[in-house]
Amino acid sequence: MTTPPPSRDDRGDHTPRPVQPAWAAWAPPGDAGGPDPVAAPPVPGPPDVFSRWPPPDAPRHAPAPPSTTVLPRTNRLAVVSLVTGIFGLVPVAVLLCVAALVQAGRRGERGRGLAVGGLAASAVWSLVAVLAVAGIVGTLVTAERDASGRVIDKDKVLPAALRVGDCFTGIRGDYTIGPLTALPCAEPHDGEVVAQLRLPGKAYPGDEKTLEQATNACFRKAFRLQRSRHAKFLEPYAVTPTRASWRSGDRRVLCLLRYTGPGTLAAPLATTVDPDQRYWSEMTRGDCFGKWDPTSLAQRVVACTTPYWNQVYGVFTLEAGPYPGTETIERKGQVRCERLLQKAFGRHPYPDQYSYFYPEKHEWDGGIRTVVCFGVSEDRPLKKPMLPS
Repeated sequence: MTTPPPSRDDRGDHTPRPVQPAWAAWAPPGDAGGPDPVAAPPVPGPPDVFSRWPPPDAPRHAPAPPSTTVLPRTNRLAVVSLVTGIFGLVPVAVLLCVAALVQAGRRGERGRGLAVGGLAASAVWSLVAVLAVAGIVGTLVTAERDASGRVIDKDKVLPAALRVGDCFTGIRGDYTIGPLTALPCAEPHDGEVVAQLRLPGKAYPGDEKTLEQATNACFRKAFRLQRSRHAKFLEPYAVTPTRASWRSGDRRVLCLLRYTGPGTLAAPLATTVDPDQRYWSEMTRGDCFGKWDPTSLAQRVVACTTPYWNQVYGVFTLEAGPYPGTETIERKGQVRCERLLQKAFGRHPYPDQYSYFYPEKHEWDGGIRTVVCFGVSEDRPLKKPMLPS
């Protein structure tokens, strides 16, 4: 408390004057409390600034300040965990919820309800995610089909959900296959499942060996499509078992062909097979065909009385065994084809030159051991057989 200075007319009266506390001015106007029994009576003298409010006859005391209880503060991590849970940041929310519960318990802070709310929100988001994934996976493993099993609508599916004869789009061309769009073969598409097979063996042979076995087997299965008029634009793919699926008994291989030519396909590949086209290993002695098309391994066989450039004069089969290598096959092919040339033409006019087809490694591994020898007209088409009658 402070005491006001004495009045100028005061001559030696140094009795201190009681001064009303400053906070008394904020006493409620309706306070009906009685006079303070311990307050000193007012001392006559000139009024001062402190005695004008409240008036002299007002009660000279103020009510005691209300008692207050200090509540524990709310844990900040609990608040943050609730916010992150509401916004679906599930991993972060769960970590923050656990930390908030531990921290609030140690410090005696509030916020356990907020942390539990964050966990609940995270659980809801997790359930939604699981249902969404289940829905997506469910649609990726099935395609809409009719009673005969043919695809009747566009469906995004995993490659393993396809069947032989299914047409699709979606291969990017980098030899990695993700989800594809299955659709009816009458609609524009660029791929088809042409065969299915199972690989032998108990132990997983490794990624590279599995792909090699699948490629060779698919080549044999889809051999007939080498006679398609689109054969030179068909790119092979194989969907093979993984190490993990192999352990669970998966041996299934899907053989796919992707069309890379102009435009798109609008019919099954089987309808594009040309009966007059023959894969080189299917040719027989006496077949005549036009100029060799280096972009296709199948050639169109024509009548030897129509213009042609080449005629087969000999065919033989190499002995079975591991692939002997290109040089060995070329050497054996040359020796045998020269012998057959002499035998076929004898003293008759020889063709301008001769050549021969022989199997490459993937064809050899696919079971082809054939060598085809043929005579070539260099500067003009022929209209009668090269071979003597």
